[in-house]
Amino acid sequence: MCLSPGPVRSCTTCANVMESTSWVQVEPAVFTEEGPMFSMSPLGRYECRVSGLRWVCKDHVNLKYQFSSWEPHRAMMKRLGYKQGGPLLDVTIVAGKLEEVHLPHFACFGDDPSFKEKVRVLHVEDCGVSVEQVDEVTRFHVKIVHPTFSPKGVLVRSGFPVKAHCDLQLYKAKAAFLTLHAYLVPCDSSVEQAMKKKEQSYGYRSIRKPQPVKSLRMKDWFSLTTSSPSAEVKPPNMKLRYDNTKPNFFEVFIKDADVDFSMKLISDVEGEIVWDHTIRRADYRDERTQNSQSKHFVDLHRTDLIQRVSEVDPILDRLLKSGVITDNGYSDVRSERTKQKKMRELFDGPLTGCGPKGKDIFLEILKEQEPFLIRELKGE
Repeated sequence: MCLSPGPVRSCTTCANVMESTSWVQVEPAVFTEEGPMFSMSPLGRYECRVSGLRWVCKDHVNLKYQFSSWEPHRAMMKRLGYKQGGPLLDVTIVAGKLEEVHLPHFACFGDDPSFKEKVRVLHVEDCGVSVEQVDEVTRFHVKIVHPTFSPKGVLVRSGFPVKAHCDLQLYKAKAAFLTLHAYLVPCDSSVEQAMKKKEQSYGYRSIRKPQPVKSLRMKDWFSLTTSSPSAEVKPPNMKLRYDNTKPNFFEVFIKDADVDFSMKLISDVEGEIVWDHTIRRADYRDERTQNSQSKHFVDLHRTDLIQRVSEVDPILDRLLKSGVITDNGYSDVRSERTKQKKMRELFDGPLTGCGPKGKDIFLEILKEQEPFLIRELKGE
């Protein structure tokens, strides 16, 4: 589990809408077949880095979640006059209880003072499906006090134009010529997971760029252009829509790519550039792989590992058992008072003399203890 301050998210369209703060970001302690598992001992306010789910607990709690499909409920939602506004999350409380749960949504309500009246939560139970009111709506979440658990997701009233917080996510193929898949999607963690699973199965890797700074209107058309004269972009434009199973994408093909170039996303309705970033040569050339031949993965990512590894002692126990560090080295690292100091001492001390094989063992331990952190550092 990784603890860190929450991300700073912004949208110029809804800067006036309240956003709750002081959330501690966490990564799952375990990843099971049923989904990510969290084990929180202290009371606090937590946000999952993977799903955006937030919760408040006063005591120890174990919980797990998985993404569910909206598809079985679409007919009912249409009949009641609602559409999905975020991921449908199936949360299970294994032990303890939650005081509050905050479900993520992608709707932007910056220019709509009556937005709370247009937001509900879908509640799926064995006996049927219901639509519930919410206790509070903030910029990126809806709040439910003393929640009961089963699949839940944010609904937005149909019949009026919905603006969404969106992302343009880029994936690069491992091919002789540059091929990019550019997904224009609402900020929905279930959509992101579907994209990752699909693209990684084909050997694509992510190129990260900032999100649009303002919200975009759902069902509007957008065009993607590049400054490369030889680029082919297909389709030339695309409608912004929600699909958490098979999101559509632009394919960008550049046969002779060898320099930096710009990419722009343009609103066909307003003629406005809504996203404009440079794709640098280093973004799409695997030059970091050449560097990694002379530098081990754990050394390349030393700073991130020092700052973000959350539980150092179990890692030390396994390094000692594997013979990577000695009893003296183990004691020296354990004597440091903070996790960051322990990790720094581990790098500056025992790991300096363990050689590539020792670092390989360290990396395998990290993959098991900090799976989401290592996947992120690998760009997966």
